[in-house]
Amino acid sequence: MPYQPGNKAIIKLIIPLFLIGFIFAGCDKAEREFYDGMGKKPVYASAEELRDIKNEAPQPIIQSGTIYLSDTLLFILERHKGIHVFNIADSLNTVNLTFLKIPAISDFTISGTVLYADSWKDLVVIDISKLFQITEAGRVTNVISPPLFPPDYEGAFECVDESKGGVVGWDEVYLESAKCRTF
Repeated sequence: MPYQPGNKAIIKLIIPLFLIGFIFAGCDKAEREFYDGMGKKPVYASAEELRDIKNEAPQPIIQSGTIYLSDTLLFILERHKGIHVFNIADSLNTVNLTFLKIPAISDFTISGTVLYADSWKDLVVIDISKLFQITEAGRVTNVISPPLFPPDYEGAFECVDESKGGVVGWDEVYLESAKCRTF
């Protein structure tokens, strides 16, 4: 219907009705169905386990991440577990020195003899001046928002229950009634 001056009342009625219909159409959110089948399940660590930062014997690299070079030391992230430290002074004879256990780590950086790392929701400051006797020099709690889904994964997973602790990994398991998914 073309606009005519006598149609103002109709237009004033149609526009609000259209807007109300548009708003309510956006509120109709379909409920997700539960999923049974293979997927990922979070592996949790307690608050006490998350604070267990220490040196351990050298370990093989399973899932690497961030790398950092400091003089002749190479630091390689092992997602959710810690940091591998190598001496690369002699490139033909690289030496795996130690493993810095930092539960629920996903990234780190180094400034001088201080290593900054995330550990679940905390920022942890670690003194690495004595590389084989690291110590936690500080911790700022609840400043990081970790992802609550498996990284680099597309599929169904068990939703994270933060009351069980911090997520330190994901296992491939058979899920029953899983409601979370990455797609």
